[in-house]
Amino acid sequence: MRFSVIIVNTNEGAVLFECLERIFQAGRPFSTIVVDNASTDGSPERIEREHPWVELVRSQTNLGYAGANNLGARRATGDILIMLNPDAFVEPGWLEPVALRFADPAVAAVGPRIYRGRAGETLDSAGGDIEFPVGDAPGRGYLQRFGPAYAQPEDVAYLSGAAFAIRADVFRTAGGFDESFFCYYEETDLCWRVRMMGLRCVYEPASIVRHLGSFTFGGASPRKVTLQTRNRIRACLQNLNAANALRFLIAEAVVGTGVILAASALARHRPYAGAYLRAWGEVIAALPMTLSTRARRQRQRTVPDRVVLALHRRVPISAVIRRYARFARYGGDALFADGIGAATVAE
Repeated sequence: MRFSVIIVNTNEGAVLFECLERIFQAGRPFSTIVVDNASTDGSPERIEREHPWVELVRSQTNLGYAGANNLGARRATGDILIMLNPDAFVEPGWLEPVALRFADPAVAAVGPRIYRGRAGETLDSAGGDIEFPVGDAPGRGYLQRFGPAYAQPEDVAYLSGAAFAIRADVFRTAGGFDESFFCYYEETDLCWRVRMMGLRCVYEPASIVRHLGSFTFGGASPRKVTLQTRNRIRACLQNLNAANALRFLIAEAVVGTGVILAASALARHRPYAGAYLRAWGEVIAALPMTLSTRARRQRQRTVPDRVVLALHRRVPISAVIRRYARFARYGGDALFADGIGAATVAE
């Protein structure tokens, strides 16, 4: 079994070379590809000078996370593709447990235990949840200490794009990442489609990766909110069956209207109201493409929604509204930090 690691670099030389050094020290896989998104920080040239074992693929424009990973996947010759963020650092022995999971032909994708930061046992994700009906996708155990609840391998709704492995043939059959997303939610959408094909996405805690997180866009920004919201809405419209898509639209209208009105009333949050409105505007503008993609995906699916949604966590609208209220009060990582106290979030 041959593994090809794909790393997307967009002026991230400050962390990229630590990422590459960790891969080298842990034992290089079959191939390592860095797709460079038109960086201007000198990092592509440094790769060529100092890391001849890395295959550098240059893009003349910024293709985003989705497009750049798809470009890397087209160049990769491994049986298994590993998507790794440049600010994600593998630990020794990270690859072997992942490889063992692929002995089961029903397993299409595997994700490691991901810690937040270079040290400590605070989780970034132990796989991920997709929530129904609004489609938010928090990492399991996000900002909680690692413990028994996340110590066993298990099927999950999706795997963090910071670090996960997927069979190359499944990736290509599924159509790769949706390039119209550019970045954010694309790994959630891909894993959702993989499970619509009747295949499994598995969290493997014996494999450990450390992730700095939010290195490109920062912890929160209006642009990030627009991308995350737009892509979440489009994924739900494309992947849910008709009845569940209608349930989603009703819930999204309630939550989104509340978020926009509340944010508009608070001076420091008004940019987020605008970001949410822009997301809706972009969804409406892309509706013909979304409906075309939806028709194709619904034809290709092999299992019904009741099977796919068995791994989606039911979250009432009231809980989503409380979550956004907490974000308004504390900001930053508070949005999905359900497992930690307000005092911790505020620090």
